[in-house]
Amino acid sequence: MRTEFEEYISTGMLGTYRPETAVVRQLDDGSVDTVFTDTAQTDSTWDRKMLIEGRVFHVTSVFAGEPSATPTEKLLALIDTEMAKESHSA
Repeated sequence: MRTEFEEYISTGMLGTYRPETAVVRQLDDGSVDTVFTDTAQTDSTWDRKMLIEGRVFHVTSVFAGEPSATPTEKLLALIDTEMAKESHSA
């Protein structure tokens, strides 16, 4: 495995995606939680700093605690809304 310095020299980026450095945990509900060594978790956000061509980028991912609906329910609601719009304009 290359060091972070070797990775930076090779790619020009610090904090590149390196799956071999990930820590994978199985949660109680059977799902999998993947954490990278250069990532910090605070409540429902994941923060990461990446150095690309001399510039630092701060990347934050935000996740909802509990989803309000399943993807299928959201898609069906969207279809219902579109059909209601079409019936009102006709």
